[in-house]
Amino acid sequence: MNLRTRRAVAALSASAVALGTAAATVPAANADYSKSITIVGTSDVYDSGLMQYLQPIYEKDTGATYNYVSKGTGDAIAYAEAGTASVLLVHAASLENQFVAQGYSLEKFGRSVFWGDYVLAGPTSDPAGVAADSHDIVGALEKVAAAGNAGTADFVSRGNTAGTPVQEHQLWALANGTKCDISATNGGGQVPSTGSGTCNASGTGGSLPAWYHKTGLTQGPNITNASACNYGRGQDCYVFTDRGTFQYLQSTGQAQNMKILVRDNAAASRGNQAALVNAFHAYAINGSKVPAGNAVSRAGALKFLNWLTSSAGQKAVEGYLSTDSPFIPAASPEVSVGQVRTQVHRGAKLRFAGRVTNAIPGYPTLAKVNVKLIQVTGYGKHKKQKVVARKHTTRYGFYAISYKPKKTARYYVRVGPHTRVENRSLSPIFGDLLQAGTSQVMPVKVKR
Repeated sequence: MNLRTRRAVAALSASAVALGTAAATVPAANADYSKSITIVGTSDVYDSGLMQYLQPIYEKDTGATYNYVSKGTGDAIAYAEAGTASVLLVHAASLENQFVAQGYSLEKFGRSVFWGDYVLAGPTSDPAGVAADSHDIVGALEKVAAAGNAGTADFVSRGNTAGTPVQEHQLWALANGTKCDISATNGGGQVPSTGSGTCNASGTGGSLPAWYHKTGLTQGPNITNASACNYGRGQDCYVFTDRGTFQYLQSTGQAQNMKILVRDNAAASRGNQAALVNAFHAYAINGSKVPAGNAVSRAGALKFLNWLTSSAGQKAVEGYLSTDSPFIPAASPEVSVGQVRTQVHRGAKLRFAGRVTNAIPGYPTLAKVNVKLIQVTGYGKHKKQKVVARKHTTRYGFYAISYKPKKTARYYVRVGPHTRVENRSLSPIFGDLLQAGTSQVMPVKVKR
């Protein structure tokens, strides 16, 4: 167990009483204020230990604290709409868009905060042979279904409206086989079934195949359920889950009979690279929309969101667990700059060219974004910054700025905060808020 993992385990243990109690109870009305709020959200970031790890860092940086209520995304949204939390942290665009459209978000959209990835884990013996499709999640699911029908494997699903099963349902929809349709209200997609059509109350148009099991559990317990695999058909269960939780459980000695078999979906595979991308967004709750006497604190919510999307908050997220971080900062776009001349004659043209890209793979290119060239002179209290040139990115996110420097200075490229529509195919559309992004600082000496 490495140092970061040990610290994460220690943080999880130290916060078990405070956070575990919050996860099991509904906070009293008007409980939140600027320095103490309730955050409700996905179990991925709780069962993986991330929120417990971040809490002491947040407290040190801001002097404020939070209680985290762990639920599946669908239940978390309902909890937020009841006014029993100030912040919502979830990962299912097809449910988040409805939350926003109904006016529950204080801001126009949720803030992009970080992303992770989904994986297919299974027994080390891998009776379905999915390891051969280690970068093809849909092909792997088809092999699990074939092995299930042959009586040699089982699949364990959370089977609710949490973000993970919502994504799982999108993937089953791409697979061959008999399936029924999940309603758009519940996130859409399909699940394996013995009959087609609209899924009924039990989740299928006919009935669940004998190899497909719905647990209704949160992320961590669902993995341990698959690890135990007590379904009377052997000990060979597969599970679709987030890498962060699986990685954390294994670091603490759990689910040792399982391993990750499918990860990083190939661009040429069904669902492309975005199939296993797990994007998280955070929302400040609109207190005027939820019932009167609610617990919402606007000031507390914005304090937390501003910290989480700041350089300090993003650095804390990136430092969790290991060098193969399961949660990757995504609050700001990435701004690249090609090679820039370090010395020029006064009046000579200097060219800055590069690309602005969304930090979340599979999201649309950042077209027509305002890009500014910032000149920096002086240091400390004498430091001055000013915009000396600006351009807009092309439809593919590229930009090129030319400038004739008059004096030696330092330069960087900046993209300001902005709103993006990330998925127009959903109804309502799904968008998010991105914070400012900057390139590295480049010194340029001007010769006379």
